[in-house]
Amino acid sequence: MLLDVPETPITTKMNGEWWSGWCLSGVATRLAASLPRPTMPAIRANRGWCGCLQDDEPPEITYCVVDHTGTLTLQTLTPTQPIPPEDELDIKFAELVEELDLTATNKAAMLALPSQKKWQIYCSRKKDQDGTTDLSPLPENYIEAMKGILSAWEEENPDSSPAAWIRTLEGMKTALRTQPHSFVQGFLESDGLSTLLSLLEGVHASRQTESPSHTALHTSLIGCLKALMNNSTGRAHVLAHPTAINTIAQSLASENIKIKVAALEILGAVCLVPGGHKKVLDAMTHYQAYTCERSRFQGIINDLDKSTGEYRDEVCLKTAVMSFVNAVLSYGPGQESLEFRLHLRYEFLMLGIQHVMQKLRRHDNQTLDRHLDFFEMLRKEDEKELARKFELEKDVDINSATGMFDVLRRKLSHTAAYPHLLSLLQHLLLLPLDYGCQPQHWLLFDRIVQQIVTQTENGSNHDISILNIDVKEIVHLLAKEEELIAARTKAEELEKENSELATKVAKKEQELDQRMQEKEDLEASVNRAKERLEKETAAHLEARQRVSALEDVKSELEDRLSIEEREKKRLEALLSMGSLPDDTKAEGLT
Repeated sequence: MLLDVPETPITTKMNGEWWSGWCLSGVATRLAASLPRPTMPAIRANRGWCGCLQDDEPPEITYCVVDHTGTLTLQTLTPTQPIPPEDELDIKFAELVEELDLTATNKAAMLALPSQKKWQIYCSRKKDQDGTTDLSPLPENYIEAMKGILSAWEEENPDSSPAAWIRTLEGMKTALRTQPHSFVQGFLESDGLSTLLSLLEGVHASRQTESPSHTALHTSLIGCLKALMNNSTGRAHVLAHPTAINTIAQSLASENIKIKVAALEILGAVCLVPGGHKKVLDAMTHYQAYTCERSRFQGIINDLDKSTGEYRDEVCLKTAVMSFVNAVLSYGPGQESLEFRLHLRYEFLMLGIQHVMQKLRRHDNQTLDRHLDFFEMLRKEDEKELARKFELEKDVDINSATGMFDVLRRKLSHTAAYPHLLSLLQHLLLLPLDYGCQPQHWLLFDRIVQQIVTQTENGSNHDISILNIDVKEIVHLLAKEEELIAARTKAEELEKENSELATKVAKKEQELDQRMQEKEDLEASVNRAKERLEKETAAHLEARQRVSALEDVKSELEDRLSIEEREKKRLEALLSMGSLPDDTKAEGLT
């Protein structure tokens, strides 16, 4: 929180009536007077908005003593009865504390008070409850009175008495503040909230004729809502009501400064309640349609810029507006999300809040300046964080389309996202240029992108919800689609490679068949050559054998020839000598 104020329970008495206040009025002043200087926006997640709203709890009840001059004092009450036994006192005081609808911390602090102080508070409370008063103990009486006021208001009954109406509403406001918790529960169970809102709607419907009585009635109704929201049960019912916050936002259309400030204080405080921030944004969107403005925050920026002619009222209104703006930016999803804070701040900047804030400095009001400084401080911190996100040395110039495009181009270049950026720009160029439809097309693109940026991880839309989509799921599906496309592309490539391989295999098989045929032909040729070789070898062997035989015969014949020649020579020699033996002669004769 922005302020650290101890939760000390104190009691309240104004004009003789005990009451518990939700600390809505004067919130802007107390906030501005005590704003510290946090160093980072993340600190806001652990700190609060004003001293009466501790930690991250809903706005709680505080108690103070107020005299007729509006000064806070502590009064010492002297009981006229003796203090009962401690056990009995503790039981009675515990019942009283339960009726006050306090937080656990405040309950503990109250129960820890000394017995004397407990008895003083108990006696004072019972004295007020038992005393003579115009307040009705039955909530049904006020509900019937409101229905009568609503009927007379709708019928414009000339016999009606606005003063009596206002007295009744003021009494109801006091009763909602001071009566026991059971009174508020009975009021809600008897449909008092719906009746109160219906009456406020009737006042809004006739806002074009704002008279003093009309303004006083409007002020009382807003006061009743504030008193009801002072109670945790009442606050829960208001937040759960489908149109309650929207109806309160419609009060911003009033020309009365006090009503505007009260409505802004309620809306600003609701931003701090869990689930309230979205309610406030929806209420401002409703207010845009209700007042036919071009933007949901256009009306309050106009209030921030225009002059009322009275310094005090003007500063009060402008302080309340800036307090509301800072609450919208600093709470809800903006406590943790830089993107959400920037999303809402861009909306205010587009409406010219920066120029208006420069003019507000002329008022030279310390409280208002604190709110302006707080806005600027958080803006600079967020812009520095955005620059770090894009790894830039200086802040992004959000007023320059060229500068922002250069940042995106440098960040996305050489990434898979860059072709999609180009595709987006290419299709934006194809939008119709007819002036009549062009703004709506751009507004549609703007809203869709805003929803994509601000939607949470669980699919919740804290602000823009133009389409019923789950961004995370769609991104997941797109990622799966990219994976599928990549797998399909890979499959096509593999199929192509397979086809090429099949062609190569077929070609290789054809070549193999051809080689096999050639091999078979060669084997046949080899076999034929082998057969011929074998035949020739056999013939050669046979020829060699014949040659060998012939050579043997030749050798034999040569031997015989040699013998015969030797014999011939011997015989010739014998003949020549003339002395042949008879055997030889006989052999020659034979």
